[in-house]
Amino acid sequence: MKIYSLLIYFLICYVPASGQGHTFYVSVKGNDTNAGTIREPFKTLEKALSASHEFSGKAVSIQLMGGTYYLSNTLTLRSSEKLPSSLEIKAYNDHKVLISAGRKLNPDWQLFKNGIYKTQLPSDVSFERLYVNGILQTLARYPDQDTTARIFYGTAEDATYYVRVLTWGNPVGGYVHVLDESGKGSLHYKITGVDDTDNVELEGGWQNTKPIHWNKKYHFVENVLGELDAPGEWYLDKTLHILYYYPPVKTDLSLAKIEVSNLKNSIELLGSQESPVKNISFKNLDFKHNERTFLNTKDSVAGGDWAIYRGGALLLSGTENCKIENCTFTDLGGNAIMLSGYNKNDTIRSCQTDHIGASAVSLISTSENTYSQQCAILNNTFHHIGEIEKRGTGINLLGARDTVVQGNKIYHVPGSAIRIENQAADNNQILKNTISDEFREIKNP
Repeated sequence: MKIYSLLIYFLICYVPASGQGHTFYVSVKGNDTNAGTIREPFKTLEKALSASHEFSGKAVSIQLMGGTYYLSNTLTLRSSEKLPSSLEIKAYNDHKVLISAGRKLNPDWQLFKNGIYKTQLPSDVSFERLYVNGILQTLARYPDQDTTARIFYGTAEDATYYVRVLTWGNPVGGYVHVLDESGKGSLHYKITGVDDTDNVELEGGWQNTKPIHWNKKYHFVENVLGELDAPGEWYLDKTLHILYYYPPVKTDLSLAKIEVSNLKNSIELLGSQESPVKNISFKNLDFKHNERTFLNTKDSVAGGDWAIYRGGALLLSGTENCKIENCTFTDLGGNAIMLSGYNKNDTIRSCQTDHIGASAVSLISTSENTYSQQCAILNNTFHHIGEIEKRGTGINLLGARDTVVQGNKIYHVPGSAIRIENQAADNNQILKNTISDEFREIKNP
């Protein structure tokens, strides 16, 4: 009995020592020269991740105190690095933590004309999403945004007619967004010039990998200074670095919080099937301010006509046993969560995604033999998806295998709420999901 008691005592003492973990704390009021303790927290998530490499083979928890953490660069964890045996990145207690892919500006506003203000920006600041007091504003467009409109929040058949083009001055850098003629997706173009007959010259349309015509009725133009004519609209002159903004009534620009998008991807986990990134978890975090990606949607996938962008606020590629739990993804320009290529036993649970440019959750293979498998998408809520990229959907399974999709609530999507491609229908379990208000803008493919 005595020997048995000694053995138990030895195990209790020895096991924690051999697998002992560590906790780092991060605060917006901290300092990266600190020790990362709760009394002396780091200031940035980047520093905490760097410090976690010192605990290779052990468990590490990174806990962020309340506030907004602006990422200066995409944070990447690679399997080739010395990573902890497990790593959790979470909000401390019940603190509200926002991981921002944007940056905060301190503009010096001057009246321009007709209620429009302008400010000079540094030459390294470029963006396509502007937030004022936390609310996304409208990039100057025609027709003006109508939140009750069914497609693109408003379209006009004359959006690119030459008589309108003549009023724009120099529209280079503007965009044209259209539905394809079959009504199964959207095409996106950048204006590169105006020809001798006053028609716009365009670059883009590669979102569909085959030649396809526009739907002449459903398109709109944006990012043209000549269309800045409604409260809430804005335009950035990327050559002269001048931001123009038409504030809504009662907006005090001297007190307004001005934030803009910056990064397309916030955090990336990058490994391979042979050497995966393992046991990373994200808990109780909010993601916001990611840049738009419609012109980066170029990656064709075998068996499909529509291209994708292999990125998102969270990108997982070559991972195992990773978790995303109780996180929110709001006001993003592109995808929220992308699982690209090989991923196994990953879980996305109790997350909310709304008002984003493309898809909420995508599991996309890179080849017939490199795909996500045995993953679970459980009890999430996805709505107002695909606000600019109309192939955007709640859950996109392309080549995934043995995936459990259960208990999710999905509504207000341009097409199908759950899209399954390049696989037999019984390769995944789709159970007890609540779906409504789908096929708002495009047809069932």
